[in-house]
Amino acid sequence: MGRIFTQLSVAGILFVWIASSVAYGQTMQGQLTDYEGNKAVPEVIITNIHTNEITTSDKDGKFSIAANSGQLLEFKKDGYKVVRFRVPQGNMASFYKVGMQRYNPSVPQFENMASPDYKTDSLKYAMLYKKELEFQQMTTLQAIQHPFSALSKRSRQIWAFQQEYAMFQEQKYIDYTFNDNLITSLTGLAGDSLRVYKQIFRPSYTQLRSMDEYNYFNYIKRTVAAYRKRGTKARTSPVRISH
Repeated sequence: MGRIFTQLSVAGILFVWIASSVAYGQTMQGQLTDYEGNKAVPEVIITNIHTNEITTSDKDGKFSIAANSGQLLEFKKDGYKVVRFRVPQGNMASFYKVGMQRYNPSVPQFENMASPDYKTDSLKYAMLYKKELEFQQMTTLQAIQHPFSALSKRSRQIWAFQQEYAMFQEQKYIDYTFNDNLITSLTGLAGDSLRVYKQIFRPSYTQLRSMDEYNYFNYIKRTVAAYRKRGTKARTSPVRISH
């Protein structure tokens, strides 16, 4: 898609890739820091949108919360922009650093909810992980010729990180594009109805990339119409994307 439609802050989520990964359904751990000064941010309210579990960060900005792959976490504190982070599919990193950006009271709320465009945000993290992302994958022949390199713990960890990073970027793209403000502006859907609708009709990365702006807007309008008509049963009904 040529444009990205978002008004919700998805601030700096920083992987800290440690040897042991977190299994599906276990506790996600991390630390909240000020985006500008890198100082710990205490007393941030962290909510798992899917389970409604709530916790707060401690005096060192550290937190832990039960979170499964694909679930959405929300970070809120007065004076800071809201941050939302979708837990990556597959193995998670053992620890996450989440950057909180200060809220400017002189700027209207709508502007303070705005996030960087997807391309700028992705370039930032591509530079941050440049060394790991450019670490060469081995062909079958190279693995046979250099078996010790292929089997080394460090190589396997970096290759696993590359896969998880790619999936993380795809999920982030979906979150940027399939966002609350766009859906509400097109259809008027809001609140719990919007939350349930997004869970049912969340498109895949491939779907979004294959649709132009017209077909994407049409997808939202048609799926919302189906949801309003049939509720959660709408997920079993085929929905045409275009005329």
